[in-house]
Amino acid sequence: MANGSIQYHALKTRQEGASSPPSRSRSPSPISTSRLPSRNKSRISIAKAILLVSVSFMVLALVHVSYSATYENGAGSSPTTGNETPIEIEHHQQQQQQQKQPPVVQAPVEPVAPPGTPQQEPPAEPAQPPAEIGSIISDTDLTTTYRYENGTEIRLFKPNFYKNGPAAKKELGSFLQTLATRSWVVHRPEHKTQEDAPGEEEHENDDQEDDNQDQNAVPGRYFAYLPMGGGNNQFTSLQKAALLAKDLKRTLVLPPISPNSHIKTWAGPRYSQFYDLESFTQKSGIPVLEWHDIKMTPEEVPGGFGRQWEEFSEDLPCTPNGGIGVSPTSLYDKFRQQFLLKYVRTVVPEDKTEGKSTEYNYARDVLLRDKVVAAPAPGTTPTSPTPANGVIAVDPNMWKCLTCPYFLGGANVSPRTWAEVGVHLRFNEKTEAMVDDILDVLLGPAIEGEPTTTAGPVVPSSSTGTKGAFRPHPQFIIIHLRRGDIVNKCPAGMAEKDCIVQIEAIADKIDEIEKARRTVALESLKKTMKDDDPASDGRNYVHKLLPVLVTTNEQRREELDKIDRLGWILLDHGNVEKDEKGQVKPSMTKKLGTESKFGPWYPSMLDAVLLTRGDYMIGMQNSRMSILATQRGAAWHGHKTMLM
Repeated sequence: MANGSIQYHALKTRQEGASSPPSRSRSPSPISTSRLPSRNKSRISIAKAILLVSVSFMVLALVHVSYSATYENGAGSSPTTGNETPIEIEHHQQQQQQQKQPPVVQAPVEPVAPPGTPQQEPPAEPAQPPAEIGSIISDTDLTTTYRYENGTEIRLFKPNFYKNGPAAKKELGSFLQTLATRSWVVHRPEHKTQEDAPGEEEHENDDQEDDNQDQNAVPGRYFAYLPMGGGNNQFTSLQKAALLAKDLKRTLVLPPISPNSHIKTWAGPRYSQFYDLESFTQKSGIPVLEWHDIKMTPEEVPGGFGRQWEEFSEDLPCTPNGGIGVSPTSLYDKFRQQFLLKYVRTVVPEDKTEGKSTEYNYARDVLLRDKVVAAPAPGTTPTSPTPANGVIAVDPNMWKCLTCPYFLGGANVSPRTWAEVGVHLRFNEKTEAMVDDILDVLLGPAIEGEPTTTAGPVVPSSSTGTKGAFRPHPQFIIIHLRRGDIVNKCPAGMAEKDCIVQIEAIADKIDEIEKARRTVALESLKKTMKDDDPASDGRNYVHKLLPVLVTTNEQRREELDKIDRLGWILLDHGNVEKDEKGQVKPSMTKKLGTESKFGPWYPSMLDAVLLTRGDYMIGMQNSRMSILATQRGAAWHGHKTMLM
């Protein structure tokens, strides 16, 4: 195999170091009759020598065959000392067995042939997992599944998987069957520490309230949705879907952060890669299950597979909403590709709008009343009381799905989505630590005696249960300057300065922030000095400006030059560039190399975290990312945030 786990053994075919006598070159000459007898004697001597050597080799070969037969039949112990341990004997026996095998030649990987091309399938070989993966629990022609010691499973896909759609679908199984047989796991709520609790009795009451909240979802009932748009629009969909799951008393089945027009990959990462989902469940009372946990599918696929993925897909029953999914052509999410799901519109007689409503309460009530089974498990019918053909019948009430919660609205929906969902979905410790690393590079450590960032403690770690803390850094201002595609959305005929906020206007706002800071500092200074002190009027006070960080998708050079002249620090996740001589090109920014180190999903995600950490944050009213950042920064850390 490619990783070298198979041992290769070469057979010894000739005597090492043996060589034939050097040949001589002689010029032609007439034969002398007087020398014939000596030549004949020489030839006879050579023949005798050859015969003697041949007989010797035959005798040695017979002895070797006799000895090998005796040893392999168990009559001998070891070809060495005869005093080996059982382990050493077994090792020698394995060596003897391996030497009888012909040399192993690694076959090259065959390219994926077009569908319908007859091929001779190679014998199945287990895919090689990383070293830390545990035992094989399933190995077929198409996949190999491994299980970690903690119970987590991972499935590796072989090239044969992409050659047979029906067989691949059968082997992957149905996610509905997985849910039907899944053991329900209750996430225990987070409680107050002993220091925070005034008394044991009050602490016990808190336990009871939290347990009731945690039991909000009915075991074995699930709600899923289809994501849409960029990462921040997907987060908006998540918040509304989580609120629906809470109202429906169901576990939320969470898709990954899906590929979109900004990040064009086949597969997207789990939310748990960046967010602390366990803490979210403990605080919100909304259990969460990720799609990765109910269906293991390929995260990297052959190039041509993108044109045939539906051949490998199982049906995904889902109710259309907001006009999305009324017809299959109206779907534009990439999540279904990653998990090989073919959308099937669920017929809901109660929905008189035929899937076009955007009213939250209406969608919730339709889902509450709907008792239709859209796609029964294979071998069952919607009314099957018992399993058929060994397949577990799916409870008609187990599965609910909505195509597009993003457009849902109505009275009090937005405040609820933030207060009951968004405020509890915080970044995990690993992601926050990566942002600390960036601040170390851009701002350096906190200077003794100067104010530091006022970020609060990190949420408790789901793995350690302990509270970490942000590293102290100098206070700073951060700007989210949404440009790029926003500029292209300006109405026809409208000047850009009337459509989007200009950098000069943002600079004026920062001047206002600094004037207010200076006033506060002078008032504090006066309180510590006597009236007759010459410094009490502030004439000797030197006001130190805060560093300004900018995250933006602006690409125009003239706009970037404005940022540079103002002395602001532009966040740049790119790599250093070199010229043809290998010399590093000068740059106005410090290259962080985020994408090359961690992948395409990290730059925007780390920017989102950075926006919450600035003591002052300025965002754009027309940006969903800015809106989320102002909510997070204010609620989590008490920072001053504003939209322009």
